[in-house]
Parts: sequence; structure tokens; C-alpha cells
Amino acid sequence: MLSVLIGCLGGPKIDPREAALGLQGRLQTAVAGELAAAKWDDALSTCEAIEAANPRDCNARYCDLIARTMIVVDHMNEFDVPRSSVSMFFHALFGGPSFKGALERASRSADSAAAMACEYDLPTVPLLIGSPDDPILRGDVRGRWTTRDAHLLAAMFDSMRYLLDVALGSKKASTTAPGTPAPPLPPLLAAMRDHLLAEDALLFTQPANPAVLRGGWLDRNGDGAPNGPDELLVDVFVPGTDERIFDFSKAEFVRGEGLVQGALMPPDKLPPARCDYRKSHVDDLVRGSDVSTTDGMSFSPDGARIAIPLLEGGKSQIEVLDANAHDGGKKRQCLTCGQPGNNDGVRWRPTGDALLFVSDRDHPFALGSDGAGFGQELYAMKPDGTQATRLTFSHTWATNYHPNWSADGKRIVWGSSEARAWDVLVVDGSGMHLGPARRVVHDTTWWETHGFSSDGKSVIVTNTRAGFLSSDIYAVDIEGGQVGQRRRLTTNVAWDEHAHLSPDGRELAWISGRHRPAAVEALNDGTIAPLYDFFWIIPGILFEFEPPAGYTTELTLQDADGANVRALTHDGLIVADNEWSADGRRIVFRQSDVVSGTNAIRVMTFDDCR
Repeated sequence: MLSVLIGCLGGPKIDPREAALGLQGRLQTAVAGELAAAKWDDALSTCEAIEAANPRDCNARYCDLIARTMIVVDHMNEFDVPRSSVSMFFHALFGGPSFKGALERASRSADSAAAMACEYDLPTVPLLIGSPDDPILRGDVRGRWTTRDAHLLAAMFDSMRYLLDVALGSKKASTTAPGTPAPPLPPLLAAMRDHLLAEDALLFTQPANPAVLRGGWLDRNGDGAPNGPDELLVDVFVPGTDERIFDFSKAEFVRGEGLVQGALMPPDKLPPARCDYRKSHVDDLVRGSDVSTTDGMSFSPDGARIAIPLLEGGKSQIEVLDANAHDGGKKRQCLTCGQPGNNDGVRWRPTGDALLFVSDRDHPFALGSDGAGFGQELYAMKPDGTQATRLTFSHTWATNYHPNWSADGKRIVWGSSEARAWDVLVVDGSGMHLGPARRVVHDTTWWETHGFSSDGKSVIVTNTRAGFLSSDIYAVDIEGGQVGQRRRLTTNVAWDEHAHLSPDGRELAWISGRHRPAAVEALNDGTIAPLYDFFWIIPGILFEFEPPAGYTTELTLQDADGANVRALTHDGLIVADNEWSADGRRIVFRQSDVVSGTNAIRVMTFDDCR
């Protein structure tokens, strides 16, 4: 049998006993060469032949998994990344039947390698994500592929298969009602959760040794416990060097940290209320196919106009509308039409002399938008759309997103992934120019920026350090002796995001999934570590908000001292980005119905203001 197998593989006819002794070494050498040369099909054929002869051969089983994983990556790279939202990209991506088959086969292979507790040593495997001309990632994967890695790959494939099923199936609205128990996770997301829990268990019981190249938890401070001073090792290297592409040597290692809830402002420091915020009405500003799911919108300082991104010719462009034109915005002026790329994430400078926005015009293979993605840069322009000026200069793999001004218009906070993580940056800015940026936090979780506290001493952000994609609102100090110290402002297991402080500093408005139970709560309960949230956030956002498992969100309000939490909308849809008017009487927000595909920009006006 073995001599026949060698003959089928193109080798010389040899004695079966010699084949039995030397087969594994020779085949492993051949497979290593095929994988190093990116000959995925050749490596797969070799490994499948060995698996047929010896189904329990872990090297062959893991080789099968690696080859199939790279075939899936190649399928993804074959698609010309559209200049549109992340959701549209995935829908286009998952439309290929060949991709679906490759994904299902890779998923079965990952399940098998994980179940057999297989590990596999390889000198190098090239990894390319994106365009060869301007890649999102180009590196060499080196060392041991562990059982933990197999669990992580299996979780990734289960997530992608779930998104594929949702994209190709008929969407159904959530059937849960407020006060009822959350439904169970769909099978694929339940399998993903099991794999992530298994990956965590192996990660935290197997400290990594950089010299061995098996990745994972490096116990830098030698205390035997995974904590902040330690390091996450990802053995993907810059080709031809020993430099890790994902260098977390200076990043805080976050296993998971459930801080108690604090307050943005003590009760005795709250200013008098301008409004009771109990009575309001909502008007549509724009509704229809020209409203996309990207973020960024802003009132002019005088409240007369609103800048929002709308679709023009398939691209997001920044338009200015009459803030009182609730008939679809007849008085519309497009500021970026004629400029290249997608343009969104717009915020009006409080001094009125500039607009801050996000554009992907500098990176041909950019993916995503102000919500998340790759290839976005910060820009500023005059309120009439002239003098568009690039403010950041990052690589294709990075995004610069969710920029927000301080109340005096002299500082900007935004998120950046240039360091292969989701960092919070603060900078002095004059509108058309930025000074040197300060990195406030740098860790292994996901951060999103929303603005400044009323005293300017902290920034308001969303973060997932409480657990895997367990998003809460935090305040992070940016001045004094406690720079980087964070206070947790919400602690609900459901999704909390997009928090903005009212101009008087009294009220915090944000979106929350707490008002209607959802299956994904089982993923966000803190039992899974948030160590890889820098990677999971893009696919995670999709299954966090797609039926049947995902959240619906309502615009929610609380006092800055944490009291009086209440929902402002009650529609069972998805409210996302939002922003206050300068007088604190109105909030502009985006609302989406993912079942019907309808999006709207709406304005809430409070009717009980003095």
C-alpha cells in the first residue's frame, strides 16, 4: 500500500518497509515545500493521500487544514473589494458558490484537527490578505500550528458560515419581547462560542516561549497569571525578518476585566437641566435608498444645518441639509461630490469654520467606512467643501475613524488601527492642521471614540475589555497623573455604543441593546476573553446586529452621574451614530431596519425644554 502511494505521489518505487520508516519525514518535507511556495492544491492532494492511508495522522490532518484555510483566503482575495460598506462586501463575498464549498470544507477540517488535538510544525507559510499591490497583510506564518490555533480557525469559519447563511437566507425580525429570556444561539454561533472557550482554556494554561514559535500568552512578568504586563504573541512575521507584524510587546494584555460601574460626573457637579428629556417627537430628515449604514453626522453650531453622509452614485458623500427640512431635505448641498472615494464620518467644528471627515480616497483597495475597516484617513475641509486637506497618513491595513471635537474645537479624539490594534489618539487641532498625536490607550481589545467630557479631562469611548465583544461605555482620563485610567459607565451585558455627551455636560445619549433580549448575549457575558477583539470586531459587528441572533438598539439616555437610564426610542430597529445640537434640544441619529433594508436619518426634538 505504501509503495503504491509513493508511486501515486510521483516518487520512486521503494521497498514497503523502507517506505513505512521514511514516508512521514519525506512527505512532511514535500508538504512543507509546497506550502512555502503557496501551492495549496498540491499540498492538499499530498495530505489527503496520507490521510486516506492513515486517518489518524495529525500532520496530514493539520496540513489539510492549513491548505484549506489558505484556499479560503485566496477566494476572499479574488473578489475586487468594492468601495462600499463592510456589510455589502461580505454579502458580495459570500455570493460565490465555490467560496461556500471551500468554507464548509475548511470548517470540517478545523473541527477535525481540533477534536484530535493535532499540532504541526512548519518552517513558513506565506499569508496574503488583500491586493498584492497594496496588501492589508503580507507575512510569513512560522513555527507550530497548535490545537489552540485549530480552535481559533474553526471559530472563524463558523462565524463566516453563519454570516453566509444570513446573507443568502430570508431575514426574519427578532421575535423576542422586552422582559423575556434571550433565545439560544444559532448552532453555528454556539459552535463558534465552544471553540473560543476551548481556545481560551489552552491559551491561559500554556505560556508561550518566543524561541519555540507557538504563539499565545507570554508571561512577561513571570507571575504565572495572565495580566496587563504580559504579551500576546502572534507568530506572523514581516517576510525575510524576525519582526512580528502584530507586535503587542507594548500593548496591555487584557484577559477580561469587569470594572464596576462609575460615573462620568458626580451628582453634586451636575449643572441645572435645560430639558426634562421626557417628552419628544421624531421627524425624518432623509429616508430611503440614499441613506447608507455609515457613521458620522453633525449639526452646524447655529443648529440651522446638518451635515450627513448620503449615497451619490454608489459612494458616500457629505451633504449639508436644512435642519428643519423634514420633507427629505430639498435644500441639499453636496460638499464632496466630485472628490474621490467614499467620504463620511463628518463632524462640524464647534467654532463653525471647518468640517472633520473620513475618506478612503488614498487607498485603492480600502474596505469599510467610518464604522470600521481598512484604508480610511482623516480629512478636514471648509464648510463650503473647499480646501479638502488630508490630516493622517496611514497604511492600507489601518483605519482612522470616529473623529470628534472637544467642546472648544481645539482638540480631536479618534480611533486608529495603524499599530495593528484599535487605539485611542488625542491631538491638538486647528481645524485644517493636526499637531503631534498622543496615544491614550494601546491594548488587545477594541476601542471606538465618541468625544470629550465637559471639562476636557477625559474622552468618552466604547470598549470591549469586559469580555469578547462585550461593549460598554467608558471614560478614559487624558490629563493629570492617571492618563489612560478608565471608568466604566455602563455594565449591561448587551451592546452599548455611540455615546455622546450633551452640550451642558448633564446627559449622556448612546445606543443600547438592553431593551430587547438577543441570542448574542451568550457571547457577550464575559466568559470569552477579549484578546482578539482587534480582529473580531468587523465580522462581530455583523452577527451582533443581523437577525435572527443580533441585537436591536434604541437611543438611550442617562444622567452623567449614571442615574435615570431610559430609552428614547421604542421601535425595535437599530439606532446607530448620533449627535446633539449645540443647544441640547435635538439629537440627529441614524436608524436602520435590517429586515427591510430601510435606513433613515432622523431628528429627535425634546418638547420639554426651558
